[in-house]
Amino acid sequence: MTNSYEVLFIVPPTLADESYKELSNKIESTIKSKHSSEIIKFEKWADRKLAYTINNHKDGKYYLLETNCSPECIKEIESILSFEKTSVLRFIVDKIRKRKVTK
Repeated sequence: MTNSYEVLFIVPPTLADESYKELSNKIESTIKSKHSSEIIKFEKWADRKLAYTINNHKDGKYYLLETNCSPECIKEIESILSFEKTSVLRFIVDKIRKRKVTK
């Protein structure tokens, strides 16, 4: 059973492009190849000043991922993001609930 998820993660502004590409390729291959799921949107959201210093960083690059995948796939994405301590400052995963429209 697939659900809709939104994943927001923050990387340091000093992260090299090739390190980000490696991270994003790992996430994309997990979703598409390993779990045969769909990526709806994967984009850079913003460069922002952080509310507080994280690992001596005052700024961060925010990336947003929307996907339809299984809970097992999301658990694997969470483990990838939590394992990449030098590449990912923080992340959050949110399950998107479909709303019923009433008339």
